[in-house]
Amino acid sequence: MPTIDHLSKLFKALGRKDLPAAAEVAGEIASEEEKKGHGTAAQLLRGSLVPNGTKVLSAQDGAFGHNGEAAFLLTALSRGRSNALLGEIELRSDARERFAEIIQEFSHQPEIQSLGIRRRSKLIFHGPPGCGKSLAAQALANELHLPLFVVRFDSVIGAYLGQTASHLRQLFQFAESTRCVLLFDEIDALGKQRGSPTEVGELDRIVIALMQELEISDLPGFVIATSNLPDSLDHALWRRFDMAFKFPGPSSQEINRFSYAKANAFGLKITPALAKRVGSLKNYAEVERAIEDEARRRALRRLGT
Repeated sequence: MPTIDHLSKLFKALGRKDLPAAAEVAGEIASEEEKKGHGTAAQLLRGSLVPNGTKVLSAQDGAFGHNGEAAFLLTALSRGRSNALLGEIELRSDARERFAEIIQEFSHQPEIQSLGIRRRSKLIFHGPPGCGKSLAAQALANELHLPLFVVRFDSVIGAYLGQTASHLRQLFQFAESTRCVLLFDEIDALGKQRGSPTEVGELDRIVIALMQELEISDLPGFVIATSNLPDSLDHALWRRFDMAFKFPGPSSQEINRFSYAKANAFGLKITPALAKRVGSLKNYAEVERAIEDEARRRALRRLGT
């Protein structure tokens, strides 16, 4: 049972709408339960602080500003968790060369800027689903030793006029004050072509606000956007990015090579039946899921004997 002191601190933090302080007190309560031998209760309490199994932003991850901004950022940003590096993911040689340029620019930014050359910090990855765009953003962040934060659009898109634009401003202010990679995964939700007769005027204003933030922001890290529907994006939005990376659908040879690499990682031998099934798939995400499903089935079969 939490002590009155802990409950008092928790209620005071909630009364101030100080979510980082409330989370800290909640963590203390979980630790006290663990010390009492209530391991399951402690695990349940800590799990309640991690929505949908994803680590969200913490007070230590960057400057928040006032409590309203803190509350918004805590719900709008999720911390990336993959440890993948660029050498471990499927990329074509031209993409690897361009990623190497970005890394080199970041490593030598004082020298680049002394020559009056602007470092590229706003990137867009586009191509069909399941071809590694989001994973490449995480891998680039890992190579640069920067934290990656994924924007949660359900928290950003507001119900009232101008609310979404205000949320975008807060996100870019965070990115301007924190060395990080800010990922707008599937930016199609915010950047659709303006002027559509089927859309309301507020959506056009959101696109304009997004373009303005990209135009004026000065980032110590990066903003990366991904798009599965590049043709639906506003034409003027493309000009706000410093570099566009195209992620084409994989060829049959690339699918084959990727499937064997994934199978090897699981210690799995590819049978003719599995090879045929994998060969019919269209992207890396589907192949990875199929290989992992097969590895899981075989493991359960062994455990059941």
